[in-house]
Amino acid sequence: MTLAGLLVCSSVMADADRILSVLPGAQPDSWIVEAVADAEPVVWIDGAVIDASTEHLGEDRYRISVENVPAGARQLGIGESGPLAAVQMHAVPKEAKPFNDLIVYHIMVAYFANGASSNDRSGMRRWVHRNYAGGDLQGVLAKADYLAELGVNAVWLSPIFQSETSHGYDVMNYYRVSDALAVPGDAEASLALYRQLVAALDERGIQVILDMPLNHAAGGYDKRRGDPDRLKPKNTAAKQDAEKVWESWGTGLRFWNFSHDNTRRFLKDAALYWLGEEGAGGLRLDYVRGVEHEFWAELYSEVKQLPADDILFGEAWQDADGPAANMADISSYYAEVPGIGYQFDSLIEFPMQMVMTDVFARGGDVDELERWLQAETAAYGPHGAPMYFLDNHDMARFADWAIDAPRQRVLAAVTFMASLPGPMSLYYGTETALGGSTAQKGFTDSNRVRMPWGDLDQALVADIAAVFRTKRSHPVLTHGARLPLMADDSGLIMARQRDGETALVAVNMDSEPRVFELEFPLDVGKFRALVGQTTPEIRAGRLRWELPALTTGIAVQE
Repeated sequence: MTLAGLLVCSSVMADADRILSVLPGAQPDSWIVEAVADAEPVVWIDGAVIDASTEHLGEDRYRISVENVPAGARQLGIGESGPLAAVQMHAVPKEAKPFNDLIVYHIMVAYFANGASSNDRSGMRRWVHRNYAGGDLQGVLAKADYLAELGVNAVWLSPIFQSETSHGYDVMNYYRVSDALAVPGDAEASLALYRQLVAALDERGIQVILDMPLNHAAGGYDKRRGDPDRLKPKNTAAKQDAEKVWESWGTGLRFWNFSHDNTRRFLKDAALYWLGEEGAGGLRLDYVRGVEHEFWAELYSEVKQLPADDILFGEAWQDADGPAANMADISSYYAEVPGIGYQFDSLIEFPMQMVMTDVFARGGDVDELERWLQAETAAYGPHGAPMYFLDNHDMARFADWAIDAPRQRVLAAVTFMASLPGPMSLYYGTETALGGSTAQKGFTDSNRVRMPWGDLDQALVADIAAVFRTKRSHPVLTHGARLPLMADDSGLIMARQRDGETALVAVNMDSEPRVFELEFPLDVGKFRALVGQTTPEIRAGRLRWELPALTTGIAVQE
């Protein structure tokens, strides 16, 4: 897919063109698909039309037989002029999606852990959040064992660069660690502390991902010490609507001028410095919508020339819009820029965050999960690798949306996320069902609350750590095919397959236990539970699985 050829379809979630189930056929390289569509479905394999035999089952339901599917094909979709619903039909090699096994723990440093009170509020001349907790890199370092025991393999730190606020997105110097997060007045000691943290986490199998705002910086950016190659970067006043809103808040931000070649070089060099010289394992790039696609593709190309395979993932969020508008926008960042190439390894997956919040926290219909998974697979194409998450620093916390039983709903949602092919992110405190924010749609910073170290839900933390261990130890969950089997208003079942191994995932968001029964012609033997206490039974071509209320279960064949 290229930007020029990108198809944005406003009817992405129409009731037509939905896959109900996908199973391998009796012959090699064949598939049996049941689907709903307004007319006889057109079948697509990796974006190209393929011949198929279709049987009309009545009303809008069809059974489709697809044969001679090319070896290595990844996605099967249906849709009239392009795939509107698609599934990942084959496992993906790890080298094609090297970041699918990432479990990223997202830390807003100022609220996480205070390891040195001597740096509290140092340099914060502009704005400090009411919940500021004095968090710093010393505090993160002190919690390295906690992070390892939780089972994450990456930590995303909010901006650590010199700034004048508690959030850090007003960067004063891309090359200096913030006084408030390290050692006030001593740039060398601060950098040494950062390096110590990187080393300590690396010893525990955890890489550091830095949050880097390249669209904007503080109006008083330190160009004397923060421009080592004397490129003299230029900035502008706010131009986009979001930028004008931030300006109206008195943030004092200025916005980099991307029409100026030296400014582009300056920003790329800053990113490459932390990846190439200071051990960061990746970057989370803030507000990518403010920057032209060509710049991101140029940066991506240069990053991929570094010896380490570092991840670049971006934030493209329209906070006033719903899933469809966000999905259409995000898809443009998975596209190739003509003559340059791809832009990101992953994008933060806002559409599914909205849907998962509605389903797992607010009691919405479970089949919306399947509908939107198929829609995103079709929209993003084979290069898509959504970074799934439940909440973050700019939105209400997941637990605050829960209509009841927040800990059960958090666990069900996290387990479901862990069963999906792609990287995932967990906001600090979500593992203990941390609340305290205002449950509202769109932007809010009320989620930035102190980590309650003295009052953790240890049982829930242990359960989520077990889920993470399961994801990391079973490649079928990170790189396997994803085959839907059924979905309705209160539950779903899907299969994951890789190298002859099958895992089953079931969701029951009913308030009562539920017994799932459906046809299951795959000869895969017995299963054992990985997450949850119940196990599916396969007898005479049928699957039976009883799940407790408000749970997600994962089982793998023995």
